[in-house]
Amino acid sequence: MALHRLSFRIRQTVIHARQYSVAVQSEVEPLAIYRTEEMDPACHTENHIGQYYTLPSAETRCLFIRGLARPYQQRIKTFNEASIMVRSPALEVISYLKNTDYSKPASRFLFYGPKGSGKTMSLCHTIHYCMRQGWLLLNVPDAHLWIKNCKELLPSSYNMSRFDQPIQATEWLRSFKITSEPFLSKIKTKHRYVWTKREFTEEGSSLRELVDQGITRFKSSTDVVGAVMKELRLQSGQPGSEFRLALAVDGVNALWGRSTIQKLDKSPMDPEELSLVHNLRKLITDTWTGGAIITTLSQTGSVYTSKFDYLPQELLGETGFDNMDPFIPVLVPNYSQKEFESCHLYYMDRKWLQHPQSRTEEGKKELVFLSSRNASAFDRLYKMALFLPSSILLALFLTAEVTVSAGLTDCIARDFGHESVVCECNSTYCDSVGSLVLPAVGQYSTYLTSMAGSRLEPGQGQVQVNSSGTGLRLTVNPNQKYQRIRGFGGAMTDAAAINIQSLSAGAQDQLLRQYFSPEGIGYRVVRVPMGSCDFSTRLYTYADTAGDYNLDSFTLAPEDINMKIPLLQRAQVLSPQPLYLLASAWTAPAWMKTNGALVGKGSLNGKPGGKEHKTWAQYYIRFLEEYAKYNLTFWAVTTGNEPSAGQMTNYSFQALGFTPEEQRDWVALDLGPALHSSHPQTHILILDDNRLLLPYWAKVVLSDIQAGRYINGVAVHWYFDSLVPAEISLGLTHHLYPEYYLFGTEACAGWSGLDRGVKLGSWRRAEQYAHDILEDLNHYVVGWTDWNLAVDLTGGPNWVKNFVDSTIIVDAQHNIFYKQPTFYAMAHFSKFLWEGSQRAGVSSSEETQLEYSAFIRPDGSVVLIILNRTSSGIRFEVWDPTVGYIPSTSPARSVLTLVWNTH
Repeated sequence: MALHRLSFRIRQTVIHARQYSVAVQSEVEPLAIYRTEEMDPACHTENHIGQYYTLPSAETRCLFIRGLARPYQQRIKTFNEASIMVRSPALEVISYLKNTDYSKPASRFLFYGPKGSGKTMSLCHTIHYCMRQGWLLLNVPDAHLWIKNCKELLPSSYNMSRFDQPIQATEWLRSFKITSEPFLSKIKTKHRYVWTKREFTEEGSSLRELVDQGITRFKSSTDVVGAVMKELRLQSGQPGSEFRLALAVDGVNALWGRSTIQKLDKSPMDPEELSLVHNLRKLITDTWTGGAIITTLSQTGSVYTSKFDYLPQELLGETGFDNMDPFIPVLVPNYSQKEFESCHLYYMDRKWLQHPQSRTEEGKKELVFLSSRNASAFDRLYKMALFLPSSILLALFLTAEVTVSAGLTDCIARDFGHESVVCECNSTYCDSVGSLVLPAVGQYSTYLTSMAGSRLEPGQGQVQVNSSGTGLRLTVNPNQKYQRIRGFGGAMTDAAAINIQSLSAGAQDQLLRQYFSPEGIGYRVVRVPMGSCDFSTRLYTYADTAGDYNLDSFTLAPEDINMKIPLLQRAQVLSPQPLYLLASAWTAPAWMKTNGALVGKGSLNGKPGGKEHKTWAQYYIRFLEEYAKYNLTFWAVTTGNEPSAGQMTNYSFQALGFTPEEQRDWVALDLGPALHSSHPQTHILILDDNRLLLPYWAKVVLSDIQAGRYINGVAVHWYFDSLVPAEISLGLTHHLYPEYYLFGTEACAGWSGLDRGVKLGSWRRAEQYAHDILEDLNHYVVGWTDWNLAVDLTGGPNWVKNFVDSTIIVDAQHNIFYKQPTFYAMAHFSKFLWEGSQRAGVSSSEETQLEYSAFIRPDGSVVLIILNRTSSGIRFEVWDPTVGYIPSTSPARSVLTLVWNTH
């Protein structure tokens, strides 16, 4: 299509748009104050242009759960508020929306403009208006991620010519469920949907049931997204419909761009072949009434185009332009002088900009010159030191004490005489390997941690065409495929929260970043005790009133509300992916138990199906409901921490005893039905105890059909692992019950009476971690969870003085923390094995003392992790038939991770 015809069609579309409303006119007026107390976008006028308004925190959590770019999320966290500048483009669209005839087909609005001009924030302002007006929001904040870097791709069960993306689909459904909560029970499906031979959603079911089907059934998630979009498209604007639909897509041009996803034959995937893209395109291009389509163009979502392109015809291309037409283009320009002044004053008010010379006219002129009043560039300039002409240094200091490099930073090593070193971190500095960059095809990257002091030390080499002739060869076989990874993490106990909060704000942020940020080690799983455990400072449950079978007195503890919940929320903000929260209870309230106490030998009164057992199941439900009020939803619950402990006489801290038969019946009669009816997306993991109890425990529980239907997996702890070979416990359990996954839920060093407490710099403990994780992964375990995220120098606090070690040790007196060698042992797995990575076959050409495991990540790259516990370096080569030979050496007493691309 000729460029002049595209421009003509844009002009015609703009003329057509003016039938809706007179667009907001820009006027020259004096500089306004930079804040407004008017928080309702419906009341914003030209008089508010250039002013910031603050969104209520509840609306921020709901509306923008995944709808803001990471710099804005970080700004919200730093400023402790979410503020949006009122700008003319958003007011223009809001003006159209106020005057639109919704009996007519939905209008398409398109924010476009230079890169970084603020298109996403204009979109956010607009959909905030829609939310305030009671609209149902269908928000796709990251359309470009649907066409590149796909972590999981499966052939569609509905249409064999397309492919499903279950991970992206599940994440989107979780967000949609939160933003659309008021509508989920009201909207009923108009069609019957069949997912498998035994699973279906009946006509007349609530939209909640449909969404939960996709969240709980991984393989159905993509089809469920299509069904949700279909139902909303068909019902919007129809007689009896109780909602108005706002479809918001950030980076809509990605849907007609070029994909970076490749098929098995290495040919590029057409976006139309992706089921998610196909369904979203239909929703955008089909004619439906009762709502509006609000979109942006994004250079991020436009693969293989110039970074300077921003016009609709440039980013949409001919096909995308034709599919979007007719649309109303709305230009988002760079800041006006008034908007620049407002932004400058806002940053000054938030104390993000502290140096006195930052207030000078000369300083502001230099900022305008360097940024061209571009919102994104302007924001970046406030985050760095800036040199001005005439030898004037304009120092732009951030109040946030954190300076985490995106690249490699060195460990500040401290030796405490336990074989190796720890890395010291404070409020302004912490070592980091940074965000990982995949090497080009034909090269490989290495990351080394060793007793000698290396800490994720990076290296790179060239893949060889021919063998080096080294005696030991490790051969990766991508055709041998085993389990897929869920994730790695640690526990947010009371003790961990106390220690983290004992640090200054900057040091707290540093510590959380080490675990959860993209520059950190990629933790995705956080185990949360339900009530107190030994790593608490007092004994408590959430319902200590005797005889309260209705749980009327149920309330979260101060430890939850003031410590664990705020830290979990901060961790979620830092994490680029949703966290998997896992809840475990140590004990029921004393009045429910046979021994009338929280500690020692005791089980629930009565029998499964009785009132104590049903109340205990409802206790789980209440816990999930209370945490959900803080936008924290749980991926899974376990049936209780270490049920065998509650059968031991004189056991010293909180426990609740179950035999496998009692656990089986409690799940079948009480917990399973209760959880299925109220939180069907939440998984149930049985056992949550040492793996030496397998496979017997699994046989008793999982062989029962009634219990088995509610159960998703088996949780194991690492204590006494050396007593039973992994093949006999884990391997046999997997072979007997392959439909249930195995998941490691607790491990720590320093728990044994012979080797108790914290040992700063212990390398042997790092080797124990790496050995156990490798052994578990090579026997079908899909994730591994460490115990306390942080303890103090004594290994506590712990009310029963059951002190242990941790990957991070906090020294609150000096406002520092130490990263133990075990932290880096965990990192070799958690940072490199993304969710969806699949274990592949790997074999050695001769007997070796090296321990290893290989995985193929969702993007096709390969990760090989090698542990050498010997006192000598071992030379070897890796043969991957798809790329060639990789010569390498595993140094003495080390953990080595190799990564290479295959296409």
